[in-house]
Amino acid sequence: MKILRRLAILLMLAPILTPVAQAQDLPAALPDPMTDNLSDFAGMLYGDEEARITQLLTETRETTGIHMVVVTVPGIASQGGEGMRIEDYSKALFNAWGIGDTKRNDGILILLDTESREARIALGAGYDPVYDGRAARVLSTALLPELREGRMAAGIQAAILSTRERLITPFLAGEVVTESSGFEDESTGFPFGLIFVGIFAFLGFRTWRSRRISRTCPSCAAVALTRKRETITVPTQAEPGTGLQHLTCTSCGFIDRQSYVIPYSYASAHDPNANTGSSNHDSGGFGGGSSDGGGASGKW
Repeated sequence: MKILRRLAILLMLAPILTPVAQAQDLPAALPDPMTDNLSDFAGMLYGDEEARITQLLTETRETTGIHMVVVTVPGIASQGGEGMRIEDYSKALFNAWGIGDTKRNDGILILLDTESREARIALGAGYDPVYDGRAARVLSTALLPELREGRMAAGIQAAILSTRERLITPFLAGEVVTESSGFEDESTGFPFGLIFVGIFAFLGFRTWRSRRISRTCPSCAAVALTRKRETITVPTQAEPGTGLQHLTCTSCGFIDRQSYVIPYSYASAHDPNANTGSSNHDSGGFGGGSSDGGGASGKW
């Protein structure tokens, strides 16, 4: 009798407890995007790396009309996702920012969590379920192998190129695809794979060298310099913004600050009057797209 009584009480409380549980799954405070294509909250990319990745994302949007966004975080909890899985967090971030076109729901988010060493490709609601499997193959063939070798920027670039070729191209063409079709040349490793690895090995060396130089403390010469960026004035259509980069050495305690210019692409992510990307080849702002949770995840 006691067990039946407890079950009856739980059934009566279920409608009350369910909204509470759902509320706990929602992020407390998601961050605003740094730009409408690349938000390096983890601070893992450096000048030339950011430029190359931004150029690839911009070119992809201009030539295909698909809005692809790359985000790095130093832990989901630090960016408003306490207690969330990367799948739930990427969906919340995707929908909060409105990645992709609001009618086509064709946006793509590449999310990297440097704390848990997890990566996810989140897809807009317009992609069929078969594209979840194709996203998983992009992770396993292009992104994760580079991340495991410490080549972060090269991995992101490889993922953008592979996503453009293996996801966006067949999606726009309306091709009938399987989870593995079109990936055969990447799995064989030659000749495409050999060339691909060679290019990114070279980029990886340049990245390693530039990172070592940029992380070397001018005071004690230790490779222990970290950086954090702060926005001072937000850019507008008329004028660029300004920011302040804080440099700190974890070895000797050296501190320095450097100012930098923020281009208008940052403003387009915040200005409600900015271009919303409603046409096929618009290249700025967010279009109000949404995700239903499709995509794939992996660890490195």
